[in-house]
Amino acid sequence: MSRLNTILAALHGEPRTLSELSAALGSPLPAVEGMLQTLFSSGYIQDASPTADGCACNGCSLKSLCRNASGDLPAISLLRLTPRGEAYLSRQAGS
Repeated sequence: MSRLNTILAALHGEPRTLSELSAALGSPLPAVEGMLQTLFSSGYIQDASPTADGCACNGCSLKSLCRNASGDLPAISLLRLTPRGEAYLSRQAGS
């Protein structure tokens, strides 16, 4: 299983905090944060907090285009897959 699949599978079904994800992957927090930055900017993961950056859309997959987004991984306390992340994981499971 690729590293991408491993990370997405760890988020499948339930939101996780950064520390929970780090523990589940057996990777140091700084390494996980770097991987999450890429997944966040690619639209595979999003903030699952009730109010993401004060944005009513709660961190949708188009957040990278949003004028309120800084382009960096925000201070996310809870992560979940986007529909794009779910679709990717489903395609990989079917392969």
